[in-house]
Parts: sequence; C-alpha cells; structure tokens
Amino acid sequence: MVQSKEWAEVQYNPRLSVANAADYAAKWAAMAASTRLKLAYKADLSYGDHPRERIDFFPADDPKGCVVFIHGGYWRSFSKESFSWVADALVPDGFSVAVINYPLCPEVTIDMIAHSCQRGVAWLWRELLSDVERDRLCVTGHSAGGYLTARLLLTDWRKFGLNEQIFCGGMPISGVFELEPLIHTSINEQVRLTPTDAEAWSLSPKRHDPLLKHVRLGVCVGGMESDEFRRQSLEFADAVGVEAGLRIESRDRHHFNVIEDIADRDSALFMALRTVCRSEDI
Repeated sequence: MVQSKEWAEVQYNPRLSVANAADYAAKWAAMAASTRLKLAYKADLSYGDHPRERIDFFPADDPKGCVVFIHGGYWRSFSKESFSWVADALVPDGFSVAVINYPLCPEVTIDMIAHSCQRGVAWLWRELLSDVERDRLCVTGHSAGGYLTARLLLTDWRKFGLNEQIFCGGMPISGVFELEPLIHTSINEQVRLTPTDAEAWSLSPKRHDPLLKHVRLGVCVGGMESDEFRRQSLEFADAVGVEAGLRIESRDRHHFNVIEDIADRDSALFMALRTVCRSEDI
C-alpha cells in the first residue's frame, strides 16, 4: 500500500538513494563501447518497423545456449548500445547474447513495449538462433527489463506460431512487477500509467502456472536497494517458487551496480544465471 507520494518517490526512484546515480549512464556507455571493440557481434538486426526495434547479437564460438537481455530505464530511457557489456562473461562462457532494444514511453505504453520484446524474441527464434541456442534459451533483464523478463516468461508463444514455452530459464534482476505504486511517482510523468493499466499489466504469477512448469527461475536484487524493490523481487520469487540457491540478494549492491555483476563470472549473480540457463546445477 502506498503511504504517500513522498514515500513512493523514495521507494521507487533509485536516483534519490544512490549518490552517484548520474554517473552510470556514461560509465555503462564506455563499458559497452569497449565490449564492441573486443567481441564479434551483429548490430542493429531489425525485428519490427519501429526504428528502436533492433537487436545486437553477440555469438559464442561454440554456443551451448543463448541469453536474451532486456535493459532497464523505467521504460523511458537507455538503449541496447549502453549494455553490450552484459556479454563480457557470458560469451566466453559459451552463451550467445541478444541485447534487445525497444520503443520508449511516452511514445508507447508499457504494454506496447512488452509486445515489441515478444516480437523480437519470436524473430530471434525463427531467423537467427541455432538448435542448441533454442534448446537453452534464457531471458534476463534489469529494473524495467526485469518486469519485461517476467512478461516474456509468462507469454504463451503459440500466439507467435512457436511452442507454448520457448525459454528454459529466466532471471529478473531488480524488477518491478506491481505497477500501481509507480502512479504516485515522478516516473509516471512519462510512463503515464492509469489505475486500469497498472492493474491490467501488473504481474502476479503462481507457482503452478503451466507456462512456468518446465522453466528454471532465479531472482536477483541488491541488498542496498529500497524496501519496496526488495519486497517486490522476493515476493515474486516466493510466488513462482524460486529455489533458495537462485534467490540472490547481493549485500553490497544498490539498484545501479547490481546489474554489473552479470559481467563478473565469479559473482553470485553470474553463477546463478549460468545455473538458470542449465549449464550446471548448484
């Protein structure tokens, strides 16, 4: 329950609680540029008519699977060009990486963004992935991308002419799944959620949802994040039955640097993601 607009802003706007939050855009852009210099990739693969409906694909030499990554920015900022570095540890470990771009609010709604990501994944499946990459296809995303990760996992892919479920695993990172509190924040100036939208697009998956029956799930959230960010991630984990070893609460990580652990093969986040992608058991 939202206590006040001030409370909601503090809980759901991490820029207010992270002193150097403004530094991350430039930092991530520089990290991404470095990655694109050292890893082979296919740039700006079009999956739709909108100019932002594009994918960058970083192929592993001898892939044992593929990870789809969806960036954050509260559905209103950032792009794939700032997140190439999520491939830094995954590609050498044998996982191809697809970084999805999508249209942004307020030009489109959150629901339209989810549909763009669905079309992007369906295009990947049909046009680019090998049989091995399809067999071990995993999705992860940060913040708004955590929500979109869950939306993709809860998609019935028969609507796109594919199998009912195409993912073997998924891992939202610092996601927001209940959208109603955002109505009371400055974020909604661009996201433009109505109470009806928030109710319709919020996610409340259940442990025995048939779409999740054969999907291995993990969840990650920073231990230094707000109470509400932690609550939403951990309640999502409870709802879908995430096993203890795949519930990662990174003690010394806040909302911005928690995602950087995806590029560190020794981090708890990376090891859990690798497990979720079924390359090894805990």
